[in-house]
Amino acid sequence: MAKEIVIITEDTYGGEFFKRLLGRLNHEGLANIKLKKLSGRRNLIHAPYLCNPKLTKIIKAAEIAFPEFILIVYDGDGPANYGSRKRDIAKHVPKKTEVPVKIFIFEYEIEEWICKSLGYSWSTKPSDELKKRERYTKSNLPKYADKLDFEKLKRNCKSFREFWRF
Repeated sequence: MAKEIVIITEDTYGGEFFKRLLGRLNHEGLANIKLKKLSGRRNLIHAPYLCNPKLTKIIKAAEIAFPEFILIVYDGDGPANYGSRKRDIAKHVPKKTEVPVKIFIFEYEIEEWICKSLGYSWSTKPSDELKKRERYTKSNLPKYADKLDFEKLKRNCKSFREFWRF
């Protein structure tokens, strides 16, 4: 039986990216995950900027769907910020939840998976490297889910290995 989850993501186009990613993982037999449909909303949910009280309300609304767990996804903006970002997000998770809430933070940003898959390194941000090499725009993010190399990511990407554990 498939795990039913809700994903709340920071990136506007991150929802469609994760939908395609999970579709690929399921199709390739690497996962068995179903995105839980929330009544009146498109799944996945776009999260507000960090430290916005709406995040708490979104988490409470997602609980009503009774998923196996809720996954909150945000950019880390660099390894030095990881701990503080996680603490800031955790502040918005209601103390009493009936559904487990898991926080996932990229080391830098979602584009790090794309860069690692394509063999690109970056000096500032992964998205900047993609803009230089691929004429990347955020609206193209979902298309890159099809270009991810899962084996490379499992070997070379800490954040993907962490995501894989979910």
